[in-house]
Amino acid sequence: MNSIKKKFYKNSIKGENIMISIIYGGNQSGTCFDLYQSILQKLNKANTHIFNLQQMKLPLILKNGYYSEPTKQHQYIINALNESETLVFIYPLYWFNVPPIMKSFIDQAFWPENAFSFKRKQYFKKGLWKDKKAIILYTQGGPEIFHKLKKRMGYHVLKYPLNLAGIYNISTYHLDNINRSKNTKENNNKKINQLTRKVMKNLGL
Repeated sequence: MNSIKKKFYKNSIKGENIMISIIYGGNQSGTCFDLYQSILQKLNKANTHIFNLQQMKLPLILKNGYYSEPTKQHQYIINALNESETLVFIYPLYWFNVPPIMKSFIDQAFWPENAFSFKRKQYFKKGLWKDKKAIILYTQGGPEIFHKLKKRMGYHVLKYPLNLAGIYNISTYHLDNINRSKNTKENNNKKINQLTRKVMKNLGL
């Protein structure tokens, strides 16, 4: 193996040449946005597909369901996720669930015959994205225990389509209690930095 190939191989092991899609489903300010920005700043933009959903004109529903003809934007989403080895989802919990805009993205991204196939029996462990992994980060104003009492609905809404597509290598992180009176901006920033380091380590960066 020559020196150039050795360098590429070593960088790939570290995650430097791994394609990543980062999908952000929150507002353009606040703690969740700060978390998104903190992680984004650490990534190599050349190897990253960035989806800031609030800045995209995503339809909230598919007009004709999965019989809809993909638009150019829709096809770009599909192509980007196809070539990505890791999918990173960042979003706030609204009433223990994902924001509507994230649900819209899920509906468009996990497309039949692309992420999974009922016709060819390629779903769950045989899903078409079985070689990918996912990282999920969510924020919430209250404690995580409330979310657990609701069976972590805001996680399972995303976990099911990931599993259906064959993705079982899923890491989950959360930042809770951000709206408590005792919490401070300094505490949030400290937690954001800690989560960012964990995600970078997970990505091998």
